[in-house]
Amino acid sequence: MDSIRLTGIRAAAGQGGSPSACSGHDDAPRWRDLRADVTVTLDLREAIVGDDITQTVDYAQLTDRVRQVMAAGAYECALVETIAGRIAQAVLLSHRVNSVDVVLHAGHPHGTDIDEIVVNVHRMADDDSRVGATPAAQASGLVPRQDSGENGGDAHAGNPSDGGRHSASKSGVPSGHANPAQSQVQQPSHAVIAMRGGSGDGEHLMRAAVVALDSVPGNQVTGISPLYHVSAIDGPDSMSAVVLVDTRLDLAALSHLLASINDKHRDTLALHAVTMRSDAEDGRHEQVGWQEAKTKASILAPWMDIEPDASFDGDPLSYLLALAPDATQVGMLSDSWILGGMQ
Repeated sequence: MDSIRLTGIRAAAGQGGSPSACSGHDDAPRWRDLRADVTVTLDLREAIVGDDITQTVDYAQLTDRVRQVMAAGAYECALVETIAGRIAQAVLLSHRVNSVDVVLHAGHPHGTDIDEIVVNVHRMADDDSRVGATPAAQASGLVPRQDSGENGGDAHAGNPSDGGRHSASKSGVPSGHANPAQSQVQQPSHAVIAMRGGSGDGEHLMRAAVVALDSVPGNQVTGISPLYHVSAIDGPDSMSAVVLVDTRLDLAALSHLLASINDKHRDTLALHAVTMRSDAEDGRHEQVGWQEAKTKASILAPWMDIEPDASFDGDPLSYLLALAPDATQVGMLSDSWILGGMQ
């Protein structure tokens, strides 16, 4: 099995973390000088043949996840083993990763006459009879079970080289809709997807939706915004975030995929394809999928956090956000929400 190794990853706030990096932590960190080496195994054949970033993992994305876990764990965790385990879980959020090895160094532990503690953790991605990426996506219902074979289909039909993990049926698009696996464009496009979560289970479903999007063949999640709170004048408050995805789906197929997810969770989750950009010989092209997003600070604010210089339909995001009528109704909740629920 192929592998990628990321070495010397340090906590997001330098020496173990800081209160500013971990909301609610005012004391000194329990662990300092945290440093991690992470090795992931995955099938790189398609990425190598096509020189295709969507068929591998995003190094920066993985690094950021590890750094955020260390920054929070430095305050929250009594055991360095717990931090190492959380790092492994965060890495396994990437659908393409089959296993992960984490080597976590914690320097100058208090009350011990040693230089550092080193913990090694090995974890495998769960792979049961469902088609999907991880338990988070499977439990949410965002990625359905594979057809058990009413028509003689194999439960792991798909690319034989990856055990069916990239099977077309994982898209979850109901019959009668375009199947994303059959509607792929040749070159990947850059899609901006808006996410809204309701009260209750909304945040969990938003995390699971990110995993589900990354699980679709040809997709690569390249950016996840902070989570924002959206105050409502009349009605319940909600949460919002923006996800950047490099995808081989065209806009119609991506919209069908998001609609199928929305249909499953109408009261607690809504996803919209805001825009899709692609490069061609005659320049960059943009397809607007949701025009109303131009006036929604709940989308523009988190989008600006991960693409501050981006524009939407010809207008800079900063300009649109300044004019948004709901600008006073949104505020950041968390910049590490994607790592939640892993204790």
